[in-house]
Amino acid sequence: MNTLHTPTIMFSSFATLVIFGVFFGLAWRQDRKSVELMIWSCAFFIGALGFVLLALRGDGYQFLTVSLGNALAVLALAMIWLGLRAFDNRPLKIASALAGPVLWIAITYFSDHFQESVTSRIVLYSVLIFAYSALVAIEIFRSENFRRLPSSYIVAFVFVSHGAFYLVRIPLILLWPLAGNTASGAEQPVWYQFVTFELFLHCLAGGFAFFALVAERTQQRYKLASETDALTGVPNRRAFLAQLDTSLAEGPREGALLYMDIDHFKSINDRYGHAAGDQVLVEFTEIVSKTVPRGAFIARMGGEEFAVCLPRSDRPGAIAVAEAIRAAFEGCRLGTSKGVLSATVSIGITLIEERREPHAIISAADAALYAAKSGGRNAVWIIDGSGVPKFGAGANGKDASTAAMISLRPPRGGTASRQPGA
Repeated sequence: MNTLHTPTIMFSSFATLVIFGVFFGLAWRQDRKSVELMIWSCAFFIGALGFVLLALRGDGYQFLTVSLGNALAVLALAMIWLGLRAFDNRPLKIASALAGPVLWIAITYFSDHFQESVTSRIVLYSVLIFAYSALVAIEIFRSENFRRLPSSYIVAFVFVSHGAFYLVRIPLILLWPLAGNTASGAEQPVWYQFVTFELFLHCLAGGFAFFALVAERTQQRYKLASETDALTGVPNRRAFLAQLDTSLAEGPREGALLYMDIDHFKSINDRYGHAAGDQVLVEFTEIVSKTVPRGAFIARMGGEEFAVCLPRSDRPGAIAVAEAIRAAFEGCRLGTSKGVLSATVSIGITLIEERREPHAIISAADAALYAAKSGGRNAVWIIDGSGVPKFGAGANGKDASTAAMISLRPPRGGTASRQPGA
């Protein structure tokens, strides 16, 4: 007596594959750039067609049902792997995906032994399923993008377990051979019924896992967009404050924060146009990104203002980084429709060890930046624990008495504020 009715399980698997094929096809119509959705939709439909052909097979070998039907099932799994590579923006290996199905057709069509031996065909089929299941799992574990998505581990588990089931089929088929045609409802060994049921669970769990994967990526993209400056591609003020808060809570006590403002930016926009102004902002961001050390994080705080946090940096190190940024930007020349454009930047620095609250740190660095502006611009100024800004590096400097006077400026958020483009 059959513990599980194999034809019913196969029909359920077929219906599941069709449903997921439709859903992924509709999702692809909404997002034509997501090639993986189209590939997965085709994979589910191809798998469903393979089930139809397998359900029609009779006694003995038939090319359409045995060779082509199983080849389509293998191809469906290979296309799942291709979809994962597309999801991860990796090159599609079409030849590798087709190798398994083509090998299956060639061996079963030209070999009399495989045509006559169900056991040999099951061994070969199990090896191919295991191989492509392993490729799916490897694709996930080797990618940093997948490791950011929790549901990717569910996908990996689904396919690792699926491959393991088919690998176990090899000794089982040798010890307990099948009884007649598996699609006719003839009583089969219990292990075969449970492996067939696992196939249904695999189709169901795999489809839902891929939907979860797509949903998590979409959520991640929206979150990234909300925390990224659209023009320069660096984090915005909101993301910077959150990262700074985390760094202060978990990181070392030493460090420095650079607050930077491009000099006379309003004049650049007025003279050369806003497109040129945007070009200046992008170029400045690239200079900063190339100059700061590994572990630093950057943000556009608004308008022409930028900030950089340098964890573990001391006073000389912070001044050296700031001066490298200032000098590189001063030496940059940008060609525009209205002539060659050059610009400078003023930078204020505060040491994080003196303060542990994000807004207090930014306010102190802003005060140092104001000192740099008042001191002649195109310079680096630093504020110490006493609250007195001092000249650090650059083209212009002021003595300590002047620095003391300009340090009386109210912090950001007070009644006085620096005008845009100042």
